[in-house]
Amino acid sequence: MTTPSETADSLKPIQSALMAIAANNPPNWRRPLASYRNGWVDAISAVVVSSDSHGPSVVYWMGHHYIRRAGSNPKYGVAIWFSRPMGKNEADEPQYARLITFSDKATPTAEPLPEYVADALARIAR
Repeated sequence: MTTPSETADSLKPIQSALMAIAANNPPNWRRPLASYRNGWVDAISAVVVSSDSHGPSVVYWMGHHYIRRAGSNPKYGVAIWFSRPMGKNEADEPQYARLITFSDKATPTAEPLPEYVADALARIAR
């Protein structure tokens, strides 16, 4: 029979592997906007690197710094998120990984179809 200490020791390589995976693939947790003020940094075992009057602005999690961002397009609702650059894609566009997103917009809303698209659909249905 193994002792709890032996069991914990045998699981350390698995823990290390999972931490490496998490560090390279952040979870993009989603929380209500009000949660931004309520101890989320400690809850995800992150460290506040810098903050301002609005709360944390840079956090450190699993070996990476994540910077606070906020949307500038009201169409997508109010949101705050923490992300870090992940390099560029094939089209030379920057790619980002999100750690956590705070938003009260539960589901995206569809945009109305432009008239020419609605007309094309009506012609197909006939």
